[in-house]
Amino acid sequence: MKKSFERIFNAGWTNFKRNSYLSLGTTGVMVLVLLLFSALMALNFLSVKIVASLQEKVDVTAYFKTEASDEEITAIKEAVQGLSDVRGVEYISREDALEEFKSKHSGDVLIQESLAELDTNPLQASLNIEATDPSKYASIVSYLEANKFRSLIDKINFYENEQVIDRVQRISGGLQNWGFALTVALAMVAVLVTFNTIRLTIFNQKQEIEIMRLVGGSNWHIKAPYLVEGGLYGAFAAIISIVIFYPVVYLSSPKVEVLMPNVSLLGYFTANALQYVLLVFSVGMLLGAVSSFVAIRRFLKI
Repeated sequence: MKKSFERIFNAGWTNFKRNSYLSLGTTGVMVLVLLLFSALMALNFLSVKIVASLQEKVDVTAYFKTEASDEEITAIKEAVQGLSDVRGVEYISREDALEEFKSKHSGDVLIQESLAELDTNPLQASLNIEATDPSKYASIVSYLEANKFRSLIDKINFYENEQVIDRVQRISGGLQNWGFALTVALAMVAVLVTFNTIRLTIFNQKQEIEIMRLVGGSNWHIKAPYLVEGGLYGAFAAIISIVIFYPVVYLSSPKVEVLMPNVSLLGYFTANALQYVLLVFSVGMLLGAVSSFVAIRRFLKI
């Protein structure tokens, strides 16, 4: 059994080396497919992190009308705190909001002078509400809008934040869909190229195949080398794509961290290196083997 597999592998390896130019072109197309596949994995990781980061920063802020008293706002705060979906509620009075605004714009002389000329505080009191889960904000907003306290609330800023998250999710989903479509298109090209390469190998070895039949070679021993050849295309493409991909990740990771602190693209692909390598090898060899299998079924009649 061992010698049989060795002969089959050696025959497949010989076919791979014999068609050097065709092997180079076929492997190159597969490399493009696997690099695009790897880029999609990186894009998916970054988009998940972006959405998660935005969701963590989202909260509901309810701004109250100037005529709302501290007692009424406190009553609303206690009612909201009693909801099971609420993690915490922070009350910011009009005076605190004004002090925070002054501190934030302490270097702007024009704003400071404008505030000094006002007779009344123009800012509103507010409640910052943090939910136990981002999906619960909609129900909290519905509670505030349907509650008897709604007449005291001037506006709720949740919908603007929700639109930002939805827009990011749509953009991310669109990029992933287009990337997936491009990957599938390139994969089909790779399958066709490998298919034609195996077909040419079969045509060039017609006499060898006839001799193997005459000496009693089994169907398995005749067909298997071409499957090995297809798998070798995928294996070498996987090696080349990994050798290219990791340096690219290493160089781009610092730039990603500038835009997204605490998100390490290199750290992610390093921590999951084994899974990534196995996945890339599996995809590459599967593409090669499927292409070879189709070519064998189509052109190798035994």
